[in-house]
Amino acid sequence: MLHLVPALASETDTTELPRCKGCNAEIRPHRTTEADFPGTSASWGNNQCRLCDYEACGKDPADRFISVERVGYLSSIRAGIESDRQRRGIPAEGSLAGRIPITEFLAQIS
Repeated sequence: MLHLVPALASETDTTELPRCKGCNAEIRPHRTTEADFPGTSASWGNNQCRLCDYEACGKDPADRFISVERVGYLSSIRAGIESDRQRRGIPAEGSLAGRIPITEFLAQIS
């Protein structure tokens, strides 16, 4: 079986990369870098680059920050969750109650 390794792609590779459906830029495969595929954009979802994906969602692509009000809101939610966990006696690092290691689970279903 032939396995292609994206990091070893060369300029002579004739494989055509997918294109962003918004701006038609070439989109490189997941888990690869621009060094692996020069001149390409990262896939940001839905066959789009980051800019087109942000614009499709009605977001400003240049604004990658969260508002101060949103931080306060999310902090209050987190504080509520943490206090609820403490009230129920769940340690900060979590609990293994009702869980098993994935290796044991796989052994049970094999």
